[in-house]
Amino acid sequence: MSTNPMELLKKKVTSELIHEQDGLSNEKSALLSKFYPIFLSILMAKPEFIQKLKEIIMPSLSDLLGHNERIKTALLANILTAKLTPFEAQQIINKAIPKCLTALTNEAGNDSSSILKYLKQHKDSIQSLLPTWVMSLLTPVGLILNQQNLNTESNHSSINFGRKMGIFPIIGFLILGLLIVWLWQSCHHQQLEVPVDDLDASVVQ
Repeated sequence: MSTNPMELLKKKVTSELIHEQDGLSNEKSALLSKFYPIFLSILMAKPEFIQKLKEIIMPSLSDLLGHNERIKTALLANILTAKLTPFEAQQIINKAIPKCLTALTNEAGNDSSSILKYLKQHKDSIQSLLPTWVMSLLTPVGLILNQQNLNTESNHSSINFGRKMGIFPIIGFLILGLLIVWLWQSCHHQQLEVPVDDLDASVVQ
């Protein structure tokens, strides 16, 4: 079983950022714990962002939110901890984003599809950590999928898989039927073919 993405980021990213000697370790840890499920949910809803963010030298919160300043301001206001200003919180998140991408790449693989598959394996645990205000803020702008869309997507995947699996028995029966017909025709043809020597012998008698 792969490592839970939340635990992965806490271990690989939070542990590195809180070691800075600025007296804000607890605030940073609390801020990032609130940010991670938002970040991971956005990547699941917008998998094209994975490669897009990787291509930016220093990806930021603004890049993650599609440079929507209203959304960014509202998000920061809701995840701030007591001792952090919005500017400080944004700087911490900006430092965390490239480290998060590196951690996900090292865990799941370099291509976006591998990272997306990894995140979807843990989507229930990630979604369970999203507060209601996040869904209300980000779902209307398409940055997060609501639970109904996630379930629909999962159902479609299951249906498609079932359809693909259902084809194999049909193909097997068709091949078996063709094989039986071929064997029957071969046997019938052999019965009709009477050797010339046998015919001559019958005429002589």
